[in-house]
Amino acid sequence: MSSSVEASASVTSISVDVLEQLAGLAEMQEGCEKRRALLWLMTDIFLESGVEHDAEDRDFFGELMEEIAFSLERQVREELARKIAAEAGMPHGLIVRLANDEIPVARPVLEQSPVLTDDDLIDISHNRGQDHLFTITNRQELSIRLSTVLAERGNEDVVHSLLQNPTAKLSPDTIDMMASRSQACERIQAALVERDDVPREVLMDLLKHASEKVRKDIKYKLTAADEMYLDEVVDSLKSEISISRKSLALECVDALEQRNALNEGAILGFLRDNKPMEFLIGLSRLLSIDVKFALRVIGDRTGQALVVACRANRISLRGLKKIASSRMTAMPSDPLDLLAMTKMYHRITEENAQSMMRALRLRNNMLVRALPWEVGQPAS
Repeated sequence: MSSSVEASASVTSISVDVLEQLAGLAEMQEGCEKRRALLWLMTDIFLESGVEHDAEDRDFFGELMEEIAFSLERQVREELARKIAAEAGMPHGLIVRLANDEIPVARPVLEQSPVLTDDDLIDISHNRGQDHLFTITNRQELSIRLSTVLAERGNEDVVHSLLQNPTAKLSPDTIDMMASRSQACERIQAALVERDDVPREVLMDLLKHASEKVRKDIKYKLTAADEMYLDEVVDSLKSEISISRKSLALECVDALEQRNALNEGAILGFLRDNKPMEFLIGLSRLLSIDVKFALRVIGDRTGQALVVACRANRISLRGLKKIASSRMTAMPSDPLDLLAMTKMYHRITEENAQSMMRALRLRNNMLVRALPWEVGQPAS
């Protein structure tokens, strides 16, 4: 290197003369080591000069750096990308080419560079592979346009990462699309539930396909809402059941009632055979309550409402445990919870439980989980 070029690194601006000298040096340099040294000199001049360069200088400088960088091995471009990824004043053409390079080179630029525009990132998302898309999902700001492309083209890992980015802006249509694709993917379901911008109706729709774990998370999130909204949730869930399916379930329960065969065994049989509508209608008939109230009974996460209902209607402790541990209820399947329910079942008498049920029927417009009943005295 000439001393005149080295001295130019410390000036406060980069003149056209200096750039022309560098261009001449770039043409004359032979051998990887010399070209690598020249690249780092140019990078340092650009980063440490302390001024904003006009577009003409920046483009000229970027073309020189690009020509040298892409004539060297990938490891050099990796180091260059790490050095300049977060810099706002870097040449646009150089940054775009690095962002389209192999993923070890592209990663820091895709994640950090403020030089990349939405159009740049959308173009990369359309033309590069899943590794590039996944890396883009880690940017601090993701527009609706960009998020839509990522969701449409991305695989499961990309969509999951996109949902986990709280700064990603998602349109309602994009959320609906991801919810539809999540039917066979528990971690995407869980990521949707964790976001604050997912509409309540989407969460309710997820209940139809979600895993047991995610379904409990959804119910917990929904039951944190106000009473009026919970009523709407119950009504919406009921309306999702097809008319034909509901009619068949009603016919089945009606036939059992006519034969005086609607009993605890029949209810447990519906659970065993995975017939949720028959179970819900049959349970409401057996407890002499409407379906909406029955939903609240099995939706009480504490299990207290179910204990009272079973005790009042002579459903055995075995039957209570079968119902409580099924997928039809919102109750945890922890043995300690079942133990607490067992103790409560033994502590209240049938007469006390029936009194509690009468009070609950009178206050059917209130949430079961919020009712402040008192447990009766143990039977003598």
